[in-house]
Amino acid sequence: MFTHPFLLAEAQESLAAAENASQKVLQGTEKMNGTQIAAMTIVGLCVVFAALLILVIFLYCSGAVFKKAGKQKKPEPVRTVPVKPAAQQPKPQPKAAAAPAAEDDGEIIAAIMAAIAAMGAADGKTYRLRSVRQVTRRGSGRSVWAQAGLNDATRPF
Repeated sequence: MFTHPFLLAEAQESLAAAENASQKVLQGTEKMNGTQIAAMTIVGLCVVFAALLILVIFLYCSGAVFKKAGKQKKPEPVRTVPVKPAAQQPKPQPKAAAAPAAEDDGEIIAAIMAAIAAMGAADGKTYRLRSVRQVTRRGSGRSVWAQAGLNDATRPF
C-alpha cells in the first residue's frame, strides 16, 4: 500500500496533539495559577448569592400576593355604637360561677379590659366585655397559651 510521507507525518502530529489534549484534561487544576482559582471562586460565590437573592425576592412577592388575597376575603367587623339609655336600668349581677374567685382576679380583669379598650381606640371602635370565665382544657394537656400558639403556628396561609 502506498502512503505519502507528508500525510503520514500529519496523521502522527494530530495523534500526538490528541494525546496532549487528553493529558491536559486529566491534569485538572494543576495548570491553573492562583489568580484563575480566585476568579473562579469569586464567580461561583456570586452565582450562588444571586440565586439566593432571586429566591428571596420571589418569596417576598408571593407573600405580598397572598396577603392581598387574604385581606379581600375577610368580612368587615360589626361596629357597635354606645347608646346612652334614657333611664338608668339596674345592671344584672353576674352569676356566682362567673364571679372571680381570687382577690387579684379583679386586677387581671381590669388589665384585660384596658387592653381591649386600647385595641378598640386604635381602630376607632368600642368594645364591651360581657363576661369573664375560666377556660378549661379540652383533653389536650396544653395550657391555653400553648394551645393558642399552636393554633397560630399551624393555621393555613
